[in-house]
Amino acid sequence: MMEKKVYIKSFSRISVLDGEPDCRAFLTPMEARRMSRMMKRAVFVSMTALQKAGIGSPDAIVTGTGLGCLENTEAFLKSLTGVNDLPLRPTSFMQSTHNTISSMIAIRTGCHGYNATYSHLGTSFESAMLDGLLQIRSGSAANVLACAFEELTPDFSRMLEKTGFGPTVKDGRLSETAVAMVLSSDPQNAICELSSVKLGRSGIPMPEGFRIITRDDAISSYGNNFSVSALAVCDGALAAAEGEKSLIYNNFSGYDQALTILLPPCGN
Repeated sequence: MMEKKVYIKSFSRISVLDGEPDCRAFLTPMEARRMSRMMKRAVFVSMTALQKAGIGSPDAIVTGTGLGCLENTEAFLKSLTGVNDLPLRPTSFMQSTHNTISSMIAIRTGCHGYNATYSHLGTSFESAMLDGLLQIRSGSAANVLACAFEELTPDFSRMLEKTGFGPTVKDGRLSETAVAMVLSSDPQNAICELSSVKLGRSGIPMPEGFRIITRDDAISSYGNNFSVSALAVCDGALAAAEGEKSLIYNNFSGYDQALTILLPPCGN
């Protein structure tokens, strides 16, 4: 039996190279006031990617995030410990969990299907992509919204600089990521084919004949954060759309690794 092909129909992204998006088409002023910056970015890229693909509601949503909603987490912890002398806000607590973003997108799009969030630090997005790939190949979904989100706060930046854990200034400027990508079994108007996603430790075999985009390449362009490889996948998708076979190599901290292989939409 021939393996079902999976395609990237569309994507939307926000990086350090972009300004803040205009969310007025998707959020009322009251909704925008209640949301953190990352939540607003999540709404913008998700709804934009779905609109580009001509899909109102995805069959499934999978999200990758290294550290989740930091701004809301910090606000809740500061209230809990009495640092800012403000009363506890239930909203900050409810919006601080890692799966908050994926759940919020599901509510806004009316998606009642499969919903999962992966928090595997530097390979979080590839974990979500692999899940989405398998959902479509197994026939559980015809289209999947795969996302990646990271945000940066002043307190978090200072903590990383002091501890040296995770992405740090010495590895490139710290940054943020917001990516939403529509995966589909339908090849019509697809940007490229998502051929495979592989996760593992050191020593994943590298196929030849591909344009290779590495995590370091992405850091050079977009700064460093746990999900910067999602921006590299977007670059690889654009290269594949122009006829190049692309391989995105994510070597996170020399231990966790991921390979994403993208082919031109005709499969050549």
